[in-house]
Amino acid sequence: MALVSVRSSSTPSQPSNVLIGENYEIMLKESIQRFLIGIQKGISDFSGISSIFFRLLQARVDPPLETIWFYSAVRFRTSNEVEEGKKDDVLSKIVRVKDLFQLLTSCSASCNGLKSVAVLCPVLFKLYEVIVELLGKKLSKKVEKKVMKECECLVEGVLSYVSLCGCEDFGGEDVTEDLLPCFTELIRVWTMDRLKGDEDISDSLKLFFPIVNEEIRDGFSKGEFGVSYLVGVVIVQAFLLRLCLKLHAGAGLSKIDLQKELTAWAVGSVTAFRNCCFFDILLRLLLESTLPITSLLDPKDEDLLRKVLYDVVVLVEYSFLSNEKVTGVSNCMRRLAVRRLLVAHQAIQEARDNGDQTKAISYINSSSGSSLSSKLIKWVSSQIGMSASRPDVTTPQALLKWLLSSEEQGVRVFGDNTLKLRAKQILDDLKANYEHRVLKPNSNVEDDLLFYIDNNREEKSDDDQEMVESMDAAHTVADKKRKKGRKGDDKAKVKFVKYQLQESSVKKKFVALPNAHANDTSSESDSDVIEDMEE
Repeated sequence: MALVSVRSSSTPSQPSNVLIGENYEIMLKESIQRFLIGIQKGISDFSGISSIFFRLLQARVDPPLETIWFYSAVRFRTSNEVEEGKKDDVLSKIVRVKDLFQLLTSCSASCNGLKSVAVLCPVLFKLYEVIVELLGKKLSKKVEKKVMKECECLVEGVLSYVSLCGCEDFGGEDVTEDLLPCFTELIRVWTMDRLKGDEDISDSLKLFFPIVNEEIRDGFSKGEFGVSYLVGVVIVQAFLLRLCLKLHAGAGLSKIDLQKELTAWAVGSVTAFRNCCFFDILLRLLLESTLPITSLLDPKDEDLLRKVLYDVVVLVEYSFLSNEKVTGVSNCMRRLAVRRLLVAHQAIQEARDNGDQTKAISYINSSSGSSLSSKLIKWVSSQIGMSASRPDVTTPQALLKWLLSSEEQGVRVFGDNTLKLRAKQILDDLKANYEHRVLKPNSNVEDDLLFYIDNNREEKSDDDQEMVESMDAAHTVADKKRKKGRKGDDKAKVKFVKYQLQESSVKKKFVALPNAHANDTSSESDSDVIEDMEE
């Protein structure tokens, strides 16, 4: 099957009367309203609207995403009307989704890679519907196997197209491209058959973005996200759909073998995507109590998928997260770094709850050695005047406490009250749990690993508290030095208690994942890192 067709090179030059700017937005909004009203009245002939938007599509080398979507929605609706009698045929539905994929890729052939991927969102929406319907129907094994194979091929086609469009360009010069105000109204065009009325826009968003959370849907509703984040949504939905289908296909494999296979594929895919928005969305989803795939997987498979994703986002050091081209987006990368810390802490806690201390230690080692966390520490240190002495924190929760302390001094680290509150909640829960263990008879306080202690050391929890207090004292001294302009070098120096992992320590227990990158040894100077993280 040909997945991509290139638009004819005989595209006419842009006429002088092509609508642009505010006039175009008004015309598009009015056309959407006429189309929705026409559907409610039972009108099936929209050839006039289709003709107008086809000319608009051909008049621009890089047409707006909204033009492509509206024209494709009208065409898709027309083709469905023609094949009305086949609507209950699951195999026919997947064929029509393939046709939609072909149509969207054809219409966006002359666009940049970012937009060419973003326009595929309707494909994932329709494909998700087909897969959910397939899993809920009792079909013959032959038909079910055939349809499932078609779904797998289409998801693979979407992911291959993402790679073909050039993921290395994502997060670059096009990251500021905005969506038009009528973006949410345009989503109604795709979802109206399911809603059958004037439901709130949140209902349309929930249908159209089935494999993300409410936080992301609200962001699109409020106009907080642009085309680059829409690309991340497309990739993460295709990525999770493929993992879910692999879980179904691997039902006969042992749990260990299946987990290894999924992890290897996922790590290779994330490395190939090189997309920070995708990675950020994946972290957001992992911070939720349940992944948004409950309609596709049972609880046991969801639990296995979560373990796979923890390994993928915590244990592997991805070079694209330290890429100079994307780390210039300082606010975005700082929030991403904090979310990764929160997910790492969550992964550590769940591993401990499952009795897997080796895995928990692997998560701790990877998090503490992350180049992204290191850059965050260097940037915060520079803001509070600590460039000469940086904290040697070895667990996500220790670093979160230090970041919260820095925030109290006026350094905008979190940039998001939700992230800040979540970090505070983690520390409060750890403190309460620690106090409970102290008061509990015959308890071993070290089992809590409130702050990780090297096996070669014999310090108890009091030493951990001393380390935390020394950090707080360091902040106070550094803040005074910064305010006074650091006039002299005869000020009191702060000595940090260091907890370093020795070669004979538990660090040896960590086994690298397949396809995992070695930790990037940063060749940047401190000043380069600071400039990258600054606004």
